[in-house]
Amino acid sequence: MDRWYQLSNHSPKLSPMSSDIPSNTDLISPHLPFSSLPLDPNGPPGNAWGRFGNADQLGMLNLLTPAVVAAAAKEIISGVRISLDWPLNKPLYPSYGRDPYKHEIKQRGGPDRVVNDDILSFNTQISSQWDGFRHYGYLEEQRYYNNTTHDQIHSSSTIGIDAWASKGGIVGRGILLDYHSWAITNSMPLAPLSSTAIPFSHLQRVIADQNVSFRAGDILFIRSGFTAAYNALSTTEQLALSKRPSADFMGVEPTEEVLEWLWETQFAAVAGDSPAFERSPVGCGKDKYDNPPPVVLHEWLLGGWGMPIGEMFDLEELANHCRECKRWSFFVSSIPLKVPGGVASPPNAVAIF
Repeated sequence: MDRWYQLSNHSPKLSPMSSDIPSNTDLISPHLPFSSLPLDPNGPPGNAWGRFGNADQLGMLNLLTPAVVAAAAKEIISGVRISLDWPLNKPLYPSYGRDPYKHEIKQRGGPDRVVNDDILSFNTQISSQWDGFRHYGYLEEQRYYNNTTHDQIHSSSTIGIDAWASKGGIVGRGILLDYHSWAITNSMPLAPLSSTAIPFSHLQRVIADQNVSFRAGDILFIRSGFTAAYNALSTTEQLALSKRPSADFMGVEPTEEVLEWLWETQFAAVAGDSPAFERSPVGCGKDKYDNPPPVVLHEWLLGGWGMPIGEMFDLEELANHCRECKRWSFFVSSIPLKVPGGVASPPNAVAIF
């Protein structure tokens, strides 16, 4: 841990609950190859700290430049709009030991006054969500994105999800990889409610079969079929699922090969319908893997690159429409909650064709 004392000398100085979000228009660097990581040689494996400046709070969202967003807007042709949010009360019984959603309607005034407020209480991790940079860091090194310390997380609003909202949210061109449909078509086993991996080799075949090409700044969506599988469960089965000793769910395989692809493709953000995007349980699955996972995508993406991770997005209607119109790209607009120092947020996302 001695190397971190040296690193902390050039961490950005923060005032408590500072809301200043630097503009990085002039700080965007050209793409650097995966082999150039880590950018900070004193930092943890794979970090891209400093790519957008030492005080950056946007990470890969810096790739969503006005030109990139304007080009993405050309995806809007028919005007069809599709919500990508699962209801806030789904899942009814959250996994990972999190408290369920609560909704209270309060009448204002007397019993005959037709005026109401409502009060929502929920963990931002229980339903559709963007994981912010404060959610998950490098566990061993105890550092978050851009060398932010745990103490800074709890004494300031730095790298809060409100920084994304203040810069216009996550808006650009979305690409759907419908792994679930591809697996059924190719007679591949599917188990969204178990700790199984989506192999990178399969994703490559999905990309080829869908004839998809990517651009820097794209927002990736991967459909595993989790929300459909969950919705098919009875209430009793949903409760039993939440009480399993291990949160076992399908997700992208956590390998360096996947990391290299995500980096070289230069996605601004990645998301899926599964609870963790990567195979769950994340990072510590000693009793679920023959060996511990070679890498943890959450560490590299959130802590290393500043790449938002979306989880439990509702991709069912989106996938149906993509199949019907035989196109897998669309305009996407997502505006997270503007909570100073927020850790995560419902996406409030819509795809527009």
